[in-house]
Amino acid sequence: MKESQVVNELFEKWIEDAKTKLNEDNFFLKINEYLESTHPEICGKCAPCRDGVPRLEALLKEYKEGNATLKTLKEIEDIVNNLRSSRCSVGLDIGKNMEVVLENNYHLLYNPVKKY
Repeated sequence: MKESQVVNELFEKWIEDAKTKLNEDNFFLKINEYLESTHPEICGKCAPCRDGVPRLEALLKEYKEGNATLKTLKEIEDIVNNLRSSRCSVGLDIGKNMEVVLENNYHLLYNPVKKY
């Protein structure tokens, strides 16, 4: 079984079980693996996938490096919402999957950037 199939199965499980949360240790790794697995499917005809997926990868890298801010989190949310308005099923699926990830693991994205 290819790695992208394993990642896609994991996302399908998240969609079926909204209470599933990723382990903090592998959160960004699994998200990056998923986004990289979508590259061959992106046709490049519309902006949500073509521009959004690479930008999501860059923003998640900011988290891994410890440079994320609340602005980073807001941009991630905006890109995911934009993917949900994509013209094709690829963008819609990526947006739907990332929406589930954000809902189920929001604490992993919010806690590092919140201001006390």
